[in-house]
Amino acid sequence: MTKLLLGLTILVLVYIVGWHQIYGQFIHSFYKKYEMYLIWLSVPTTLSSIYATKLLAEYFNGKMWPNRIFTFSIGIVMFTILTHIYFNEKLNYKTLTLIALSGLIVALQVLWK
Repeated sequence: MTKLLLGLTILVLVYIVGWHQIYGQFIHSFYKKYEMYLIWLSVPTTLSSIYATKLLAEYFNGKMWPNRIFTFSIGIVMFTILTHIYFNEKLNYKTLTLIALSGLIVALQVLWK
């Protein structure tokens, strides 16, 4: 269970950094001014993603599909939260349904193991 939680935590952090790398240009001039630093930040986040994927693969006995479902679900949830925080985009029925389905699929993956 430790591998699962550590892998998920790393992925959440990677998605937060990645979101700021991509969408930061729309929220503050800092991101435009220091664009090259954001590019170099991709190296540690990529290495972290590789490590998190390894942890999840070990947790799921080498299976790749649970990894894909986890990364997709985390990406959807983190994008929704960060876009709501920074751009005040309201959650709607479609977004909430997608988040709920993602959460359900993740829960099934963990329980199915």
